[in-house]
Amino acid sequence: MKRWLILFVVLVAGLVAGYYWATEPVRYMAPARADAAARDPFLAARTLLDRWQRPSRRVFSTRALFPLPATDTTLILDEYRGDLGRDRIQALLDWVAAGGTLIVAARPVYGDQDEDRERADPLLEGVGVHARRLPNENDDDDDPMATMLDRFQPMESLFLEYCLGSDDPEMQRQCERLTCEAPARAAPALTRDFDGTPRRLQILNNLVLLYSGAEGTRMAVLADNDQGLKLIGLNHGAGLITVVAGLDFWNNDHLHYFDHAWLLRRLTGDGPVWFVQGIDMPPLPLWLWEHAWPPMLALVLALALWLWRRLPRPGPRWRPPGQDTTDYLGHLRALGHFYWRTGQGEALVSPLRDAARRRLALLHPDPERALALAAQKLAMDENELRAALGPALKDRPGWTRQVAVLQRIRSRL
Repeated sequence: MKRWLILFVVLVAGLVAGYYWATEPVRYMAPARADAAARDPFLAARTLLDRWQRPSRRVFSTRALFPLPATDTTLILDEYRGDLGRDRIQALLDWVAAGGTLIVAARPVYGDQDEDRERADPLLEGVGVHARRLPNENDDDDDPMATMLDRFQPMESLFLEYCLGSDDPEMQRQCERLTCEAPARAAPALTRDFDGTPRRLQILNNLVLLYSGAEGTRMAVLADNDQGLKLIGLNHGAGLITVVAGLDFWNNDHLHYFDHAWLLRRLTGDGPVWFVQGIDMPPLPLWLWEHAWPPMLALVLALALWLWRRLPRPGPRWRPPGQDTTDYLGHLRALGHFYWRTGQGEALVSPLRDAARRRLALLHPDPERALALAAQKLAMDENELRAALGPALKDRPGWTRQVAVLQRIRSRL
């Protein structure tokens, strides 16, 4: 039996060893949920930072950003940050000068009086950076060839065949744009300022940057394409400010193109990374408390009043007057029973006895003579009358008889 057990253990060990020798672990990629990517446009960038052991978080309000974190943190501000105000802008620039790293997407702020005039982003104005929006080029509206092709669809195939047979690159690009509806894209921005190696960045918008210079700020990195400057790196004090024409190259759809992931690692340093989105919008509860407290207070008061009316309150039950059978005689009887139970029979007899003595005093000034006259008129024993005029009796039948005799003297004399 022991030999069979040893053979069984050896067979199992051989099977396990053969399984691990003949197979190998397979790694597969599980796509992230679409709703998670839609809620966080920088989900891929944050996942990559986690792989690099750099903690990241999202910040949605100025209240959460200020007071500012430690200077080893990298702040990435998008273009929807709103107006921070002079004090917070100065605090942010002082934080960078102390060694912080700031990456900010520029945005033009249009003037109110002149539609062609643009002024600088208030945050970047202090470091001498301005943004200018190029006009949208839509040549299809004025292109007679495009108009003709729209009206004569059968000619499109002939025109495409003509384009494919042409050796002119410009003609081929025009045919592609008209027939295939290929979107016009600017060339990637190119920079060599980081490490001497050409680095390409695809920023798909019509914003270009202008640098006019500022005190305490020195330009270190530039990236441009045919449209103009797309990235400007500035040394500000002990820190670094990187201004880009947009953060699209770090979103979920463009991070894996060109040198976008490399640039994320180069600019973010070794500390935490904060993606600041919608910085000018406070949290919803705080915004409601600051701007909508009157209706909220009225709603709370209305709810308290409704609860006060609906909650039961302890107290005696109300009965309609028609069902109330309590009379004054019943009240007197209840009062008499209470006095008798508490040993206060003398208090009940004393007023009645005083009234009886006043009646006897009217018969004759002498108490004995008055008592004899009362016994004669009432046809009662004189001793019984004298006992009734004495102290209250302790037994209930005797006390009741005493009260009856006193009431007879008061009512008949």
